[in-house]
Amino acid sequence: MKLFISGLVAVAGLVAVASSASAAGVYVGHVTFADSYGTTPGGEFRGTTQADWTGATPSATGTAFLGGTAAAAGRWESFCLEKYETITLGSSYKGYVNTETLSNNSNYAGGSHGGYADPLDSRTAYLFTRFISKSLVTSYNYTNATTRATDANALQTAIWFIEGEDSAALSGKALQFYNEAQAAVSSGSFTGIGDVRVLNLVTDAGVNAQDQLIMVPGMVSIPLPSGAALAGLGLAAIGARSRRRK
Repeated sequence: MKLFISGLVAVAGLVAVASSASAAGVYVGHVTFADSYGTTPGGEFRGTTQADWTGATPSATGTAFLGGTAAAAGRWESFCLEKYETITLGSSYKGYVNTETLSNNSNYAGGSHGGYADPLDSRTAYLFTRFISKSLVTSYNYTNATTRATDANALQTAIWFIEGEDSAALSGKALQFYNEAQAAVSSGSFTGIGDVRVLNLVTDAGVNAQDQLIMVPGMVSIPLPSGAALAGLGLAAIGARSRRRK
């Protein structure tokens, strides 16, 4: 069973919020998560909105989830942003739409892994946008369960690398995903974070859990993170490194 989870929730039709919302996020209701394709401690995960959800329906690929769970309104695929936070699958969490992760886990002290409040990177937003729209240049198999699990592992690994959660060298398809995102942001063909947001997860008792990715057209207005357009590490240096085995 996966212990860690990846990114989720967004909202449409809400009023714009002040810049202070970047720290607290905008509450949109409860969500639950289940395991889906992939064998890393991250995504793919299956997110499901609960009865008190106040936003528009999160964008999804429209394909079936692991185990044959059908696509449906209020269900979407997600990848996790915080490798060192945890989530309990099947539990209900409060969801807050944000542009940065929030954590009180000691692994993020002193700025490690982006710190307690880590802005979403443009390259992650690019990859998630293309994943949801099934338009990644690097192939992603949505039909074969075994291949999809392998591709999910590679995409999650690339996201963790981009977000500073893991500094181990990339190789194979994870490196291809990274290079694709790097090229899109460096060339200016993708800017900002589009409709992708961070879904901060918090228990009803107020304890932070692993934050997720979510995409909703017409998302609530939240100030963009200052680091959203930064390009990151060079391709050649990354390509020369060896792959980390999970």
